[in-house]
Amino acid sequence: MKLPRFIIFILSIILFILLSIIVIKISHKNTPVMGKPQLKFNSNGTFKIVQFADIQDGADTDARTIALMNKILDYEKPDLVVLTGDNVDYRCKSATEVKIAIYNISKPMEKRHIPWAIVFGNHDEDHGQMNEEEMMKLYMSYPYNISQMGSKEADSVGNYNLLIMDNKGNKPIFNIYMLNSGKNAPDNIGGEDWIKFNQIQWYRDTSTELKKKFHKTIPALMFFHIPLPEFKQVWKSGNAVGEKNEEESTPKLNSGLFTSLVEMGDVKGVFVGHDHINDYVGELYGIKLGFSRNVGYGTYGKEDFSRGARVFLINKSNTDKFQTWMKLQSDFE
Repeated sequence: MKLPRFIIFILSIILFILLSIIVIKISHKNTPVMGKPQLKFNSNGTFKIVQFADIQDGADTDARTIALMNKILDYEKPDLVVLTGDNVDYRCKSATEVKIAIYNISKPMEKRHIPWAIVFGNHDEDHGQMNEEEMMKLYMSYPYNISQMGSKEADSVGNYNLLIMDNKGNKPIFNIYMLNSGKNAPDNIGGEDWIKFNQIQWYRDTSTELKKKFHKTIPALMFFHIPLPEFKQVWKSGNAVGEKNEEESTPKLNSGLFTSLVEMGDVKGVFVGHDHINDYVGELYGIKLGFSRNVGYGTYGKEDFSRGARVFLINKSNTDKFQTWMKLQSDFE
C-alpha cells in the first residue's frame, strides 16, 4: 500500500532529526564542545600539569613510549599536558612520516580529551621534511591541542602563553609561558642555542600587559627545551633535589632571560628537558629551575634510570607554592 505523501514528509523530517542528533553526538564525542578547550581550575581549587620531555622518535614510535604516556595520564589525570621539545627527530624520512609521528604522540591526549601544548626542541627539525611553522599548524589541527603559532615579534615559532581561569572561567588565576629555545648556536660560538632578546622582550611585554589588564601579577610557570646557564648554578648551590647524571647542555652565552624573570616577578618556575638523564629541581632567587627526565624509549637514557614525566600540582589558594614530582615507569612495576 502506498503511503500518503504527508506521512512520507513527516517520516523524512523525523529521519533528518535523528540523523542530526547522531552527527552532533559523534561530533561532541571527538571534539571540544566550543572549539578549543579552555583551561580552568577544578572545583576543588587545583590544576594539574604533566610534562613529557624528549619523546624524540620517528614514525615507528617506540610502543613503550606510548604505553608509558598512557599509564601516566591514567594515573595522574592531568588538566594539561605540555611536550617540551624533541617530540620527533631525524628518523622521519618524509612529510608523511612526520605526520604519522605526531599522530602517534597525540593519541594519548586526544583519546582522553586532555588539552595539550608543545614547544620545539633542537631536534624537531632534524628530518628536514617540514619546518616548525608547518609542524605547528599540524599540531594545532588536533581538537585538543591548544598550541599557538605565537608572537610575530619573535623570530621563532611557538612563543605564546596560556591563561588558566577559575573554575567558572571568569578570571585568570595562573599563566603558562611557552618558549622556543632554538637549535644550535652559530658555528663561531658552538654548542646550544639561547633565548633571543626579542623573545625576552615579548615575555616582558606580555607580563606587563597582563598586570595592567587584570590589576595584579598573575603567577606563572615557563616551559622550554634547552636549560639556562643558571641551572648549573642551582646544582652547584647544593640545594637541588633529584639526580644529575650528565653535564647540563646549556648555552655558552647568557642572554639574560633569568634576570628578566627575577625583575618581572611572575614566573615561579622554569622547567625544561633536553638532558635526558637529569631530573633535579632547585631554587634560585625565588624561582624553581628543574628538569624532567625523558619519556621516550627511542632515544638515549641510562641503565637503571627509569623513564618518566614531571607532574605539577597548582593550588588556587597558594599559587606561588606549586608542588612537583616525577612519575616513573618503575612506579608501575
